[in-house]
Amino acid sequence: MPARLPEEIVELIACGVDVYVATRDAELEPEALLAMGIRASADRTTLTVYLPSVLADLTCRNLAHNGDIAVTLERPIDLKAVQIKGHSIGIRPSTEADRELQTIYRAALVEQLGAVGVPRSVTRRLTWWPSLAVDVRIRDVFLQTPGPAAGAPMART
Repeated sequence: MPARLPEEIVELIACGVDVYVATRDAELEPEALLAMGIRASADRTTLTVYLPSVLADLTCRNLAHNGDIAVTLERPIDLKAVQIKGHSIGIRPSTEADRELQTIYRAALVEQLGAVGVPRSVTRRLTWWPSLAVDVRIRDVFLQTPGPAAGAPMART
């Protein structure tokens, strides 16, 4: 049975978090990529992460091989972070509706990073479109905010 994202994580997603996607190849070599957008499904058992197409070849090969994926979210202003582990259930080209969501996400990320000193001119240059939408069935959610509870599983809802 897939895990459901806690409501607090859905709220975290909406504020402009850094999103990193990590995969692995057949030899267990890790690979990571900065995603440019994330969306939780209405039932909170799946999510979609958006990867810049031009940078996503290795990630897509790894997902085609084994489907394992870890998605780490971090809010720059307070370092609140979680890691979501799951399995890729599909990869598709992003639609215009996805692009609209990514535009809103990108604006929020620019503001979050600007608040911690990253120049907006730098963040605005990050590659984000065209993109691929990777759908993920959620298996586990872990707290990653620095502190004594880092690494602890979050309660399933």
